Amino acid sequence: MAEQQQQPEVKVKFVKKKGGHAAAHGGAWKVAYADLVTAMMAFFLLMWLLSSANANTKAGIAGMFQDANFFNTERGKEILANHGKGILPGGRGMAPGPDGDGGVDTAAENPGAAQEEHKVMEATAEAIEKAFQQDELLQAFQDQISMDFTDEGLRVQIQDKAAQVLFDSGSATLKSYTMSILKEIAKELGKLPNRVVIGGHTDSQQYPGKARTNWELSAERANAARRVMEGAAGGLRPGQVRRITGYADTIPLEGKDPMDPQNRRISIVVISAATEAAESKHQKAQPREKDKKAEAEAPKH
Repeated sequence: MAEQQQQPEVKVKFVKKKGGHAAAHGGAWKVAYADLVTAMMAFFLLMWLLSSANANTKAGIAGMFQDANFFNTERGKEILANHGKGILPGGRGMAPGPDGDGGVDTAAENPGAAQEEHKVMEATAEAIEKAFQQDELLQAFQDQISMDFTDEGLRVQIQDKAAQVLFDSGSATLKSYTMSILKEIAKELGKLPNRVVIGGHTDSQQYPGKARTNWELSAERANAARRVMEGAAGGLRPGQVRRITGYADTIPLEGKDPMDPQNRRISIVVISAATEAAESKHQKAQPREKDKKAEAEAPKH
């Protein structure tokens, strides 16, 4: 048998391509994904802010896109003065927040800001007076409404009258006409960026027993007024009420006998930006002296 010719041995070599696995799991796609997530987040944030803005704020934004000098026009100045404290309801723009941080005290930085705020509050007081003059139902209560300015801001007071009381005797149940009065006032105050303080006051007539006092009554009446003014038919924005307080008979009207029915009243104070900033600053916690000393003596690591 003829000897077969020997064939050369064929060797198959497998070559691994370097970087194939690394390329599939590189970081380039992460950058694109992060950009997409950031863009989506910004888009939804924009949608949320716009849905929370009122009609006047939207009008201001639309006007700015149409005309770069929109806020120099009369319409733009009006929107900026009445609604330029921030896009969200109750916003304060660059004014100090409730904790006193994060913002610029507009009253300190711009001396004219306080005067402009005073003018806006004065215009609000005039609008309330006009509303009571034009409404046939509310005309009968004009002499029970008083408005003035205090160190805190604009104060609106609704007083009892012997023939027309605001609440049922000895309770926090509002009369129907009292609700109408509160709603009309809230309608105008809700247009302001400022927050409000609602207080309840009583005369010096005391309860016969000790189980209930004028402190409880005045606080309950202030809270009842808040519920009406913040309700669906009211006008105050959620969060616009800074606090409610029951004063009992501790602050009678000037020149009035403590037993005078007019001392039974609801006071609504629109607090200025400067007042709110000062209150927030004073309320910030300060360490006690012994805590400061202990911290100073603590070993440093």
